[in-house]
Amino acid sequence: MGDLIELSAIPRHENIFYKFTGNCLQFAIKSSRNAKIGLADYPRNSRITWVILGEHSGIEEYGYKICQTPTPNLLTHNKYKKFCLAWFGNKVELFSFGTTIPIFSYEINNRQLKYVTFCQWNNESLISWKFVSPPNIERPILKPINGGMTYWVPYDGILPYGALIGGFENEFLYIMRAPHEGSLTPGKYVPSLRCGFVAWGSESHLKHEMEILCGLNCLWLSTTSNVIPSGAIPGGYTEYEGREIMYIGRAFRDGHIIPGKVAPSHKVCYFAYKEDTAYENNYEILVAPYSNPRFINSNTTPIMKCEDTDQNLPDDWGA
Repeated sequence: MGDLIELSAIPRHENIFYKFTGNCLQFAIKSSRNAKIGLADYPRNSRITWVILGEHSGIEEYGYKICQTPTPNLLTHNKYKKFCLAWFGNKVELFSFGTTIPIFSYEINNRQLKYVTFCQWNNESLISWKFVSPPNIERPILKPINGGMTYWVPYDGILPYGALIGGFENEFLYIMRAPHEGSLTPGKYVPSLRCGFVAWGSESHLKHEMEILCGLNCLWLSTTSNVIPSGAIPGGYTEYEGREIMYIGRAFRDGHIIPGKVAPSHKVCYFAYKEDTAYENNYEILVAPYSNPRFINSNTTPIMKCEDTDQNLPDDWGA
């Protein structure tokens, strides 16, 4: 469990940055007027994304207000009010603690947010804060696995033994690939439908003839754009001349984790979602960690979600 930290923000105080390994901040605030929370990719970085709290709440980036939402009586000077601030990819959302509907949800430009700071905004009075710091989680040491290398198995109507789970969309999803328009394209296999889907053009295409990825000696790494880590597992190739290698990616959408394809020249992960092709610039890519001696996994960090930490909060953190 993380530590409960209490602090006060006074006019023109120096910003103190706290490092967060997750993407969620649970905090309580007591203030008569406005306050701001800063999210940054590096301490004392001028490129800070500010979350504004007050009669009008919203986001400010690089000195410009992106958007504001009227929030009368959001804060009070005589009582702590609890909130949850979550960020993932290019989206920032603010919730009243214990609720599921956000007070606001805005898209931002700054993506690699790792540090948090607290301050005032148009306010000359004292602001009291409480927040739960993330626990100090030691990075696990990865040990080589004997066997378990990934391999493709032709689909014969039955999910093969050792099929690799690749995501979740109301049920576990598995990784498949199938020929399409001259390409060999990775996608998702849906067990309840006994078929696969690949993203192509603007549509989702159903497949009955496919291969299923099996094995266990692999892991998912967070990445963005066309940054392909060493050891990334090839999943197919494009249809155009030169046959660019496509890798196996997966992305988050509406609470689901959906496997798809990554063609580096496109700088996104495409995946079949509902009846369409969707894409995300920030995604995870499947990697065989010991397939290349230059592989480095120092950029992997645990993701802490709001709902994962509710039971660990001190009873008096918002009192």
